[in-house]
Amino acid sequence: MMTTKLKCVAVDDQTHELSVIQKLIRAHPDLILLKTYSSSLKALAGIKKNDNIDIVFMDVEMPELDGINLAKLIRANTRHLVFITAFEQYALKSFSASPDDYLLKPVSKLAFVECISKVISRSAQPLQSNSEIDDDLFIPTEIKGISARVRRADIVMFEPLTGTNYTKIYTEEKVHEMHVTLNAIEQYLQQDSRFMRISRSCIINLKHIVTLSAGKVIMGPMKKKMSIGADYAEIFHAYLSDRLLGKIG
Repeated sequence: MMTTKLKCVAVDDQTHELSVIQKLIRAHPDLILLKTYSSSLKALAGIKKNDNIDIVFMDVEMPELDGINLAKLIRANTRHLVFITAFEQYALKSFSASPDDYLLKPVSKLAFVECISKVISRSAQPLQSNSEIDDDLFIPTEIKGISARVRRADIVMFEPLTGTNYTKIYTEEKVHEMHVTLNAIEQYLQQDSRFMRISRSCIINLKHIVTLSAGKVIMGPMKKKMSIGADYAEIFHAYLSDRLLGKIG
């Protein structure tokens, strides 16, 4: 038995499956349950680095934001990541969210104990604190199972793909598409002052504003013109208030 219990978080939109993992965690002498989430968006907002989480157990198939993309967004906030999935192991090998292990549904006690043994064997390694990790996103490419590392600083803006749960991510070099809603991205970036939502359909990186005009911004090297929504104008103009040398026409 370990002298210090590992702090765990469980994420699953299915009540029964979440209950199973809760019971397994509570029954294990080396684990303590810190939080549970039945919504991937709530998990995105709630899993923070200062919680010093040791293990996140995460379902793969969830609405709003699937477990693979959620894992990529919160990976730096937990020492270990375990997927709970109906997929076979070969499929997980292509995922770029860096899981430590996976549990196949329905989760058995034996499989759970073996998984924890693997994680404990790695737990002596310190949690990474490199600031560059926090600045990275992993975005799926056109090649199935392959994701590209993108620095937040290089992201120009986010724009939803009309009629879908996908979002277009504009960088200085190209446009990516990711299965995640704009609302989920907004929650993930809420502590990053470089980004601001300027309309229902756009989040911009303030550092990539090229020019301003009345009610509009021109973004990045692609010179994409985006309108500032009426509901967001006050916050945007407050940001500009001490940066303008003259009045915008």
